[in-house]
Amino acid sequence: MLTPNTVYPLLLGWVQALGVTPSAVTAQALAARLTALLCGQSLAPASLMRMLPSPTIVRARARYARVARTWHGPWLTSVWLTPLLVRAVLALVRPAGTPVLVLDTVRCGRWELLTVGLLWHRRVVLVGWAVLPYPWPKGRFTPTVIALLRQVGAAWPDEAAAPHLLADRGFPSRPLFQTLHDLHWGYTVRLSAGCRVSLHGAAIRVGDLYGAVPERWRREPVHYGAAGRGPLLQLLVGQGLVVLPHHQRDAGSLRARQYRGARRRHALRQKHPQRDAERSATLDRWVALLSTDQTVLAALRHYRLRWAIEGSYRDAQSGWDGRHGWDLEPTLSQQTTGEVVERIAGLWAVGLLVQSWVGDQLSQPTAPVRVQQVVASWTVHGRLSVFARGRLAFLDRSGGLTDWLGQTLAAGAVRLAATSVQPVSTAA
Repeated sequence: MLTPNTVYPLLLGWVQALGVTPSAVTAQALAARLTALLCGQSLAPASLMRMLPSPTIVRARARYARVARTWHGPWLTSVWLTPLLVRAVLALVRPAGTPVLVLDTVRCGRWELLTVGLLWHRRVVLVGWAVLPYPWPKGRFTPTVIALLRQVGAAWPDEAAAPHLLADRGFPSRPLFQTLHDLHWGYTVRLSAGCRVSLHGAAIRVGDLYGAVPERWRREPVHYGAAGRGPLLQLLVGQGLVVLPHHQRDAGSLRARQYRGARRRHALRQKHPQRDAERSATLDRWVALLSTDQTVLAALRHYRLRWAIEGSYRDAQSGWDGRHGWDLEPTLSQQTTGEVVERIAGLWAVGLLVQSWVGDQLSQPTAPVRVQQVVASWTVHGRLSVFARGRLAFLDRSGGLTDWLGQTLAAGAVRLAATSVQPVSTAA
């Protein structure tokens, strides 16, 4: 197991290659915080302060002060990091086809965190984020989403393929689709039953189309909203067949699905007593998508990829079993200012990139035999995400990954330094 003092110079190379800050002192400070995160596997201040690398013994109060100073300055804000992360992620991931971006939100106490991440190995790596207090201030949600997408769009390299954006039912709006049209991005966005569209000049609710043609999917050109303005969009409405993975076809998985269904109906009765919970559960099986894909199958395949963000949120919060996450929710819930929340999310984004890279390298068939043997000792089924593999690599106590992890982190920094990622200037 690598110690923080051993990991620190390797991660300093990542911070310098990313060009996060033009100041050598600030780069060292950020590398120390990144080291504390990956060695402690938690964003909680207590974990960060204990794992801060230091050549001498430092009292706990001084360590807490060092962690608190991390949240000052622009270095971990989305505006500062997004241009760097976009190019860094594209350099490390190197998507073969169309890059897929996932837009979603995660609520942490009094804060709502909006994130955009690039899909990678059924997880996402963050490239942009924004913070809103919860409950949302009236009229702030959609403008914040639009600003976030334009920020990522401005940082997207011209030489890279245009991405395809995935989003759930909470995001559709006329400004959203106009922004995606302006950015020349593809998209697949789900609509709720209550959304209104203009179909053949008539304003209708999407839910009115459910059940109209139960034998097949319906495909119609529409304008979003009742006014019939904006770009012409493609609406797909239907109900797909439920196809379960082999490992989810046993009696235990059936009981889990029945339990979740009962919880869903109970929540509907509690939150919306005026609605028919059984009918709402039936409507949930219908899907309405606005998509630039040319076929229904392509749109459905794209939309299924959206669930990758849920796994990344779980990794950042409680982990796969409630005990092995990065404590994002309790950490953000304690904060009193959005500025600090945004910077904590920035540390999460950079740490997620490094750990996902390590997990990806562990998954390669070209990994040394000794490394593959260590990975095989972690679990019987082998179904570990790149986040979980990266976590276990940083915490491995067998000693079999020590040399390999150091070489891999160094190789990642070299790859970043060889890309077009340029250090930011003080005038940025």
